[in-house]
Amino acid sequence: MSKKHYHHGNLAEDILNRAVQIIDEGGLGALTLRGIARDLGVSHGAPNRHFKNKAALLSTLATYGWHKVLEATLRADNVDSLDPRLSLNAMGRGFLRWALHNPALFRTLHHPDVARFADDALIEAMRQFTQAISDAVAATQTIGNHPGVPLEILSIYINAVPFGAAMFLIDPFLTHYEQSEIQDMDEEILIEQLINLVVPLK
Repeated sequence: MSKKHYHHGNLAEDILNRAVQIIDEGGLGALTLRGIARDLGVSHGAPNRHFKNKAALLSTLATYGWHKVLEATLRADNVDSLDPRLSLNAMGRGFLRWALHNPALFRTLHHPDVARFADDALIEAMRQFTQAISDAVAATQTIGNHPGVPLEILSIYINAVPFGAAMFLIDPFLTHYEQSEIQDMDEEILIEQLINLVVPLK
């Protein structure tokens, strides 16, 4: 493959885009900076000018992923509803929909190397997401949703269902049972049924 000529800043973006493709095609184990350099037709040391190692690349990818999932969560239909339950339900749908449509980035969010080498930008991105969910959960408590449960505990529970459901749906091996019925379901109906279990609208 002939080497490409990159304007300043373009290589970093192309590295991130190719990293997502590699994760999607072969999993996180297939991701290497040398492999990305080879795929992009640049010298094997070129990616190191932007990411000193694989951990730094994963941290940057995860930061980008948390920003994107927060955006998807906060822009879902009905998020701006005056009914806190409807708003939180919509956020859950937005999160799960994003995760199912972006499996590679979603896997990156919970990769062990990401947590091990998280930088300040990633920690802040995660904090912003956690705070948005916590604020929405607190609003539902004001109208009677599990008022006696500590906010942190309830927030963990509300987060766990869509996060865990996404992990199972993206990696069916985790379920250890036949998923043909789920695979044949309309995606929006599946998302609705899962989120309605954790944030009922009635």
